[in-house]
Amino acid sequence: MVKYQPFGPNTEEETKAHISRAIARQEESPRTFYDFAIVRKSDNKLIGECSINITNAGNKEAMLGYLLNRKDWNQGYITEATRKIIAFGFEQLGLHRIIASCDPANTGSYRVMEKSGMQREGYLREERMFKGVWRDFLLYSILEKDWQNLKNALPEKEDTENDGGREVEYLEKNQNDLDIIRPLWDKLNAHHITVSKYFKDTRAVTTFDMRKKQLMEKSYQGALRIDLARDAVTKEYIGYCVTSVDPEKQGEIESIYVEKDYRLSGIGDSLMTRALAWLETVTVKKTILGVAEGNEGVFAFYRRHNFYPRVTVLMHRPELGAKTEQ
Repeated sequence: MVKYQPFGPNTEEETKAHISRAIARQEESPRTFYDFAIVRKSDNKLIGECSINITNAGNKEAMLGYLLNRKDWNQGYITEATRKIIAFGFEQLGLHRIIASCDPANTGSYRVMEKSGMQREGYLREERMFKGVWRDFLLYSILEKDWQNLKNALPEKEDTENDGGREVEYLEKNQNDLDIIRPLWDKLNAHHITVSKYFKDTRAVTTFDMRKKQLMEKSYQGALRIDLARDAVTKEYIGYCVTSVDPEKQGEIESIYVEKDYRLSGIGDSLMTRALAWLETVTVKKTILGVAEGNEGVFAFYRRHNFYPRVTVLMHRPELGAKTEQ
């Protein structure tokens, strides 16, 4: 519950002191900090908290925060609470901008922000020290005009707020570790062969060793990074993202894949976020990716990370037309 927080686990005395501070802040004038308890309606049980802190009154900016009992994850409580706090900030406090931040490894937290209409603004490297370790942070924000456009379209409640309850480890590797992804790449290639209507023949003859050679050559000319997701219990690799930078400073998401049983749990989002954060640190001019013919269903995933189709390139295959006529 407090893995990504600078405090905790708290003692009973520390918790009482926290509550006392929250009560005292109600009497401050002008008031800048608002604390709210998250109480489950079914049994009136306290399960978490949510807060909003006016950090710049002149610019009408505030920061929100939230905390939820781990046993109550995946039920939509924190997403519902966050949306209520955002609405309170804009509609009751007259704010212009609300921000929030989280550790890049905290998949559940940044998914809550995104489902609440917030947009990622940047990746802050070693932005603050937590528990003796310098930590990176993702920065998110939402403007009042964004909220006005979104509030009627957002559902009241959603589930799957974290990684589906699974403990997932994320590792960073380089071109020397490409063989790790071989089993997963083979599954991705098999998928492309299945869904591709016009190019399954060319994909069928493409081997991992051929692809590995291409990526190694690219790494020698520029840079290559592999982000891996691993089941913390079984230690099996369950997903990866390969990212490259060429000599012209063009970044590319070369390949990304998550095992079927682990999808829809934010792992792909976390891998992509890590890859894009790395590209920001090496200052690429632009970032591209390719989508295989027949796999257009992934567009929605890429749009969440601000990728949009620019041009569609068609390849002439007259022999396929001849086969159709026969």
